[in-house]
Amino acid sequence: MRYQSLPPEEYDKIARSDCFVCRIVAGNPLVANPHIIYEDEQIIAFLNQFPTQEGYTIVCPKKHVERFESELTEAEWVYLQKVVQRIAQAVSETTQAIRMYIASLGSPERNAHLHIHVCPCPPDTPFREQQFAAMENKDGKYLHLSEERMQEIALEIRRRLKMD
Repeated sequence: MRYQSLPPEEYDKIARSDCFVCRIVAGNPLVANPHIIYEDEQIIAFLNQFPTQEGYTIVCPKKHVERFESELTEAEWVYLQKVVQRIAQAVSETTQAIRMYIASLGSPERNAHLHIHVCPCPPDTPFREQQFAAMENKDGKYLHLSEERMQEIALEIRRRLKMD
C-alpha cells in the first residue's frame, strides 16, 4: 500500500476551518470531490478523504449538530444508527473486512460536526494494526488511493446499498 502525508498543520487548518460536513452538504467541500455514497433528507455519507483503509466512510446528520445525546432526538439517533449499520454492511461486503470499527470522534475544537467513522479492518491485518490503530493517521500519513480507485470503491458501496 502506498501512503501519502498531510502535514499536521495543514490538517489542523482544514479541521479548524468551516465545518467540513456542512460544506459538503452545501456543495462547497473543503477538500475537492468528496465521494458521496449515501444521501437522504437527514443523512449524508462519504468516503473518508484522508483514509487509513479502503472503504473508510464517514456518516453524518446533514443538520449541524455536535452532540448526539443532547442535539438529536431519540428517533434521529436511531435512524442515524440504522443508516450506519446499512453502510457498515455494504462497506464490509465491498472490502471483505474481518471486522468493522464504528466510532464517533471529533471535538468542539476540530471537526465539531457529529460524524460516525465506519472503518473496515482488512483481512490479514496484524493485531497491532487493528482496532484504533486501523483508524489512526500516524504522523499525518494516510492511504493514497487514486481518483479512479476512490470512484470504484464508492460505486461498489453504493451498488451494495442499492442506491444507484
